[in-house]
Amino acid sequence: MRNVQKQKKGIKIKVILLAFVLLAIGLAVFLQVSRIKDINIIGSERYSQEEIKDILLSDTQYNNSILLFLKYKYGEPKKVPLIEYMDVELTSINTVKVHVYEKAIFGCIKYLGDYMYFDKDGILVDSSSEQYEGIPIVTGLTFKKMILTEKLTIQKDKLFGVVKDLTRLIHKYEIDVDTIHFQSNDEVILYSGDIKILLGEKDMYDEQIAELQNMLPSITGKKGVLHMENFTIGNKTYFEVSK
Repeated sequence: MRNVQKQKKGIKIKVILLAFVLLAIGLAVFLQVSRIKDINIIGSERYSQEEIKDILLSDTQYNNSILLFLKYKYGEPKKVPLIEYMDVELTSINTVKVHVYEKAIFGCIKYLGDYMYFDKDGILVDSSSEQYEGIPIVTGLTFKKMILTEKLTIQKDKLFGVVKDLTRLIHKYEIDVDTIHFQSNDEVILYSGDIKILLGEKDMYDEQIAELQNMLPSITGKKGVLHMENFTIGNKTYFEVSK
């Protein structure tokens, strides 16, 4: 009787060991077969293709397409500055397609030699020693604290809305603007090269920026002040050349 029990126990142990061996073999085969061989990246402008690939590969321990897909679908992927999220799609057992959705940056503040970038809500999303192309510097704001991932505390929250509106219009009309400056009375000045553009204080700047797109080509390369603070449709502006 005891021999029968020992035999059954021995068989049970062998079955368990065999199951572990088969599981280990299966896992090894799975990891080998589904190794990432190619990553197709769409939508990344602030990071190079290689930088995104390095970020993704460092976020999956076994360089595995399926594990990477599951992590980005259901897990907690690595947080990356300037990226809202990345959508990982399996296109084959060894290939993934990645859609990169970047955070919308509306301006930056130069602080202690670095550029502090903020989004539409005034939250600081990145700090860099380099100025990103197409992002204007905002000056004339006064703030109490500046902490990455937190909202800037400035004199008037409504000014973030002004920056957002102006940045949208600047991109829409493809206007080269270096700086958005707020005066103490909240009037806005834009700087484009050596041209100073007075916009005044308004609820909306759509008409002025649309007109600015038409005017800039004729004065680009010159130095002076463009008066648009009283501009309305049908009301002319004038350019004051600096000597």
